[in-house]
Amino acid sequence: MGQEPGSPPTGRVFDIQRYCVHDGPGVRSTVFLKGCPLSCAWCSNPESQAPGPQIMYFQDLCRGCGACLRACPHGALALVKESLVHSPDRCLACGACLAACLYEARTLSGKTMTVDEVCQVVREDWRIYEQSGGGITVGGGEALSQPGFLKALLVALHDGLGYHTCLDTSGFAPWETLRGLLPHLDLILLDIKHMDAKAHQSKTGVDNAVILDNASRLSARDFPVIIRVPLIPGFNDGPENLHQLGAFLGGLGFSEVEIMPYHVYGLSKYRALGREYALGALPPPNAASAVHIFQSHGLNVAVHQR
Repeated sequence: MGQEPGSPPTGRVFDIQRYCVHDGPGVRSTVFLKGCPLSCAWCSNPESQAPGPQIMYFQDLCRGCGACLRACPHGALALVKESLVHSPDRCLACGACLAACLYEARTLSGKTMTVDEVCQVVREDWRIYEQSGGGITVGGGEALSQPGFLKALLVALHDGLGYHTCLDTSGFAPWETLRGLLPHLDLILLDIKHMDAKAHQSKTGVDNAVILDNASRLSARDFPVIIRVPLIPGFNDGPENLHQLGAFLGGLGFSEVEIMPYHVYGLSKYRALGREYALGALPPPNAASAVHIFQSHGLNVAVHQR
């Protein structure tokens, strides 16, 4: 995202959620930055992956009035057999169709914001942060894919406003990028999805070498980290992988693990983006077995049911 020299740093934000209780200690606001180098097959926020703004169309809310069709200046919408068809290659995400829609069937994912604008939103709940021991979590997508904006935001939140700050990350970024953020962070939530590089790449689009190396480097610095494991049936929930992961984490001295069981709450978003969901219907994972395996390696384990 190009910026004029000396202009306030800007980033692309696709959501700011308030009153979060699963993204770090206390009650928090979570700032979701757009763009991710991974393409996890189970991702529940598919709108987070592309760096640019996207129009999402929720067909169940549409009344077929045609207002969006008439408003689109780029010919990205067409009526085919009484159904609206969207052409992504023509869409510039200008928002004209959003303004025309009376039923909120179309939304824009991805808003350019300055650091000050984000801070203005999250400051509204400062009393809740104080009373609950909470603060601000920055996630995505992958927040490390916008390193300049992320650092400027963390400096403002942590150093300037004194908030407890947390980074929710896949860890897929150069160590120098991550290291430069540590003085402005209190906690990292680090996803580790699989110990086998090929298996990891098959379902995320990247291998795990950088992620595991960053985990080792964070451990060597004794920086506060909670490991998060998305538990996906048929991918990483087998005993062999879980024992390898438990031994890896225990050997590095990590103590806290959060299991995030597979769910399908994001299916409507795939439909809204005109995308297929890669995994299809899967049975729920055996979280109890994963807890037992991790505990056998001396880890403290929590399971997040959302």
